[in-house]
Amino acid sequence: MPEKKIIIIGAGPGGLAVAMQLTEQGHTVHIYEKAAEIGGRTALLKQDGFSFDLGPTALNMPNVITALFTECHRNVQDYIKLVSLDPLYSLYIDDIIFNPSPDPIKTKQEISRLFPGEEEHYDRFMRDNAKKMIYLLPLWQESFTSLWSVFQLRTLRALPSLTLGNHLVDELAKYFEDKRLRLAFSFETKFLGMSPWETPGAFSVIPFAEHYFGVFHIIGGINRLTNAMSEIVRENGGEIHLGQRVQQINTASKEITSITLESGEIVEGDYFFLNADYAYTMSHLFSESKAPISLKKLSKKKYSCSGFAMYIGLNTTLPLNVHTVIFPEDFRVHMDEIMHQLIIPKDLSIHITYPAAVDKTMAPPDMSTLRILVPVPNNMSSIDWEQERPAMRARIIKTIEEKLNIENLESHILTEKIITPFDWEDDYHIFKGAIFNLSHQWSQLGPLRPNKTPSIKNMKIVGGSAHPANSLPFILESANIAVRKFNEQK
Repeated sequence: MPEKKIIIIGAGPGGLAVAMQLTEQGHTVHIYEKAAEIGGRTALLKQDGFSFDLGPTALNMPNVITALFTECHRNVQDYIKLVSLDPLYSLYIDDIIFNPSPDPIKTKQEISRLFPGEEEHYDRFMRDNAKKMIYLLPLWQESFTSLWSVFQLRTLRALPSLTLGNHLVDELAKYFEDKRLRLAFSFETKFLGMSPWETPGAFSVIPFAEHYFGVFHIIGGINRLTNAMSEIVRENGGEIHLGQRVQQINTASKEITSITLESGEIVEGDYFFLNADYAYTMSHLFSESKAPISLKKLSKKKYSCSGFAMYIGLNTTLPLNVHTVIFPEDFRVHMDEIMHQLIIPKDLSIHITYPAAVDKTMAPPDMSTLRILVPVPNNMSSIDWEQERPAMRARIIKTIEEKLNIENLESHILTEKIITPFDWEDDYHIFKGAIFNLSHQWSQLGPLRPNKTPSIKNMKIVGGSAHPANSLPFILESANIAVRKFNEQK
């Protein structure tokens, strides 16, 4: 294919993965990012000598990243240092603390200790989901350019593995009798913006992947990965324009002709990749008459929950593992309050990231950081977060102190930053503050996700809203799909 000028909107991992591959192929690539930092939601947040990952803090399925770097003739180990976490995380569920390991023998011992008799069920779960993943992998890599692509042979072969009609809790009930153990293998769905009682059963491969491949921390944080990706883009001659917000996308004859920056500069290009928040871009960057999707259709789509995030620098260290999850008393009621009632849940679910357990680079000596994420309703709700913010903060601190037996956490806080759903929408341009993008029910999977738009010929969509799903490995797969379809065009 002749060299083309590629414009990418957004310097998140999806856009950077596209840029890595296309600069490697010799194309001229320009990335325009509104923020002053690389990474989008995987950016680095620095405050008073402390460093935080803005968004994702854990990495799984590192084989996807290794493959991307290898494709670009790089060794990922030259750029980042991965630490395999053991335990994967500490789960505080009712009266137990469950610490699963990437070592299946240790996990079975832990299950035997807490859930006697269930350890053999774990073996069956892992065997069955290993087979399921073999069939589902081709679907994750399928472009699904139309509904007809569902009827391809490899898609039809995978149908039994999709367990159509089953939700995740139904799948897990085939293996685990104890409801607490089912929760331990389904809590990740909140990071898909859904309840396990509504998540398709096919997503049982996500807890399988964490147990099989492991969960990893990157020294310095996940942001080190996106910065490494940007280094490769620049080494290949690509340009990344930070602090350059795209104000409008200009179209003519079913093609994007150019983008207009906030400064007024107009930038033309041959092909465009959208890595910014999908719904926000469709509703804000196109003129309403030329938007590829109407605001009415956008409003009918299902969006994930949001998150109340706290970034805290401490003058001490704590006896915590890298990841700790505090479960509410009734997880089903909790998710219903967030996803359907659109109210602040009566009982909180709290995900705490504590890098200092394995990484001394993100805080001054003898100090540490906490990244705290609490799922809450998105901005489809009527919650006034400016009013609720102080009470929510106090509840989170109190819950952590009580559940983790930490005395007077407040007295050790040197610095903090809070991001509410309002902030995610206003400051980070995330539609309705839905930080996990479009939710993942059957009506919004595969060909029903916004992988492309028929009304725009020279644009591809990458990121958490595109196929296959919203998590870092899947976002990188969305970039692989977009690049492959771009290369197939004449």
